[in-house]
Amino acid sequence: MATVATQQEQQSISLKSILAVFSAGAFFFYSFIQMTLFSTEAMKGFFMDKLALSTVSEFGSFAGTFLYGTVLLLIPVGVLLDKVSVKKVVLSMCAVAVVCVFGTALTDNVLIASVLRFTLGIAHCVAFMAPFRLAPRWFPSSKLALISGLLVTFAVFGGWVSGAPVLMLLDTFGGQTTMLINGGIGIVIFILIALFVKDSPEDENGNQEEDNGLSLIEGLKLAASNSQNWLAGLYIGLLNLSVLLLGAVWGTTYLKFVNPDFSEATSTGIIGMIFIGTMIGSPLCGWISDQLQSRKKAMLGGAVLSLAIMLLIMFPISTGATYFYTLFLLLGIITAAQTIGYPVIGESNNDEVLGTANGLSAVVLMGIGAVGQPLFGWLVSYFGGHENSTPEALQTAFQAAIWVMPIAFILACICSISLKETFKKV
Repeated sequence: MATVATQQEQQSISLKSILAVFSAGAFFFYSFIQMTLFSTEAMKGFFMDKLALSTVSEFGSFAGTFLYGTVLLLIPVGVLLDKVSVKKVVLSMCAVAVVCVFGTALTDNVLIASVLRFTLGIAHCVAFMAPFRLAPRWFPSSKLALISGLLVTFAVFGGWVSGAPVLMLLDTFGGQTTMLINGGIGIVIFILIALFVKDSPEDENGNQEEDNGLSLIEGLKLAASNSQNWLAGLYIGLLNLSVLLLGAVWGTTYLKFVNPDFSEATSTGIIGMIFIGTMIGSPLCGWISDQLQSRKKAMLGGAVLSLAIMLLIMFPISTGATYFYTLFLLLGIITAAQTIGYPVIGESNNDEVLGTANGLSAVVLMGIGAVGQPLFGWLVSYFGGHENSTPEALQTAFQAAIWVMPIAFILACICSISLKETFKKV
């Protein structure tokens, strides 16, 4: 009887662990929806009309405010999560995010909408970092890699949701109601966090951990002096551009020029394959790295293959839907090699500075996205893609701007070559 009771207790603890971490992960999922909200032409068009934005450059600047908020606050939020109850921070920022979503749905003022989207970017810092802060408290180290991979998959699923499912809602209910439904989903997730997220198994009342004794400045110096953190952060950010540029904002617009016969549903479905591919590729790339017993080889291979796939997208041998469905799925799977950058950071830093190192690397990778989204819009305008341009001129402009992607993958190759191998340190 005692054995049965013990087993039941262990099962209960396991269920608590899953609920505690993945309820926080639900906020990551929700925040990912907000980050990739403009992955459909219909949602972009709704907001351009709503906010009276006339050019792709103006829209790119508006969309990019999300990542500005994320980049600016990543390190302070990391420190906050070390000093304050994680549950309190997650709950507070989830409430802020829900208010911002409803506010964005109701306003037609571009300045207010930009401030709200900037604030959503700040909330994304918490959504991104909190689940990984909780996971080591609730799961043994032998399960952390699996849990981390599942959290990434959960979050990226939000990117898929912002595509075809949101398009279906837009077609059925319109943009305004879709955004209100978006806010309602946030309320449900807020309730889940309130019910199930706990700071630790030992203290479910949310007492914070003791400080490790390092000041913010000391931690930053240690993290910043390690070139591995910069190179890994750059690598992750450069490969992640496929999600932040093609998946989140510009992919459907680009496909419209590649094949004007594609319907909105077809283009959205093709772009959604990036997120499905990332969900498949995240654990797969990690497994390949372990089998190769090398981080460098797997990362270099991922960057080279990403470059090859991107060139096939830019210079297609077919303009059929099946061709692009396949390539965008492969792009998602292969660029998921970016996830190998996270264990590189973990294996390159002492535990006392690991949180700061992750924050610093996150600033780099998010900074690339914050620059990349508006830069792409600016390049389209620079190469002649203005409001009154002909379809031919717009197509030429997009074809020129899309060169940002292969350049990014070439730089990722350089980063992976420059990294020191860390696998044997595990």
